Amino acid sequence: MATDDITRWRTESLDLIILDLLSKRQGALRDDELLEMLRAMLKDLSASELNKELLDLELRGKINVARLKKEGRAITLHTTRQA
Repeated sequence: MATDDITRWRTESLDLIILDLLSKRQGALRDDELLEMLRAMLKDLSASELNKELLDLELRGKINVARLKKEGRAITLHTTRQA
C-alpha cells in the first residue's frame, strides 16, 4: 500500500473539520480562506465538495453563508440566542 493511499483516509468528517476551523477563527472565515486551509490538510479536496458540505451545514443550522459585495462568501458559525 502506497503512502498516498493512506493519506486519503480522513480521521474526522469534513463537517467537523470545518466547524473546528471556524471556531478557532472566532467563528468567521471567507470561503477562499477556508478552502485554502482545508487543502493544506486534505490535498484532494475539491471546491464542489466544499460547497456541498457548506450547503449541508447551512441546512442543518450549523453555519450561515452570506454573499460578499465583491467576490466570495462569508461563512460564520450559527449562534443561537436564548430569551
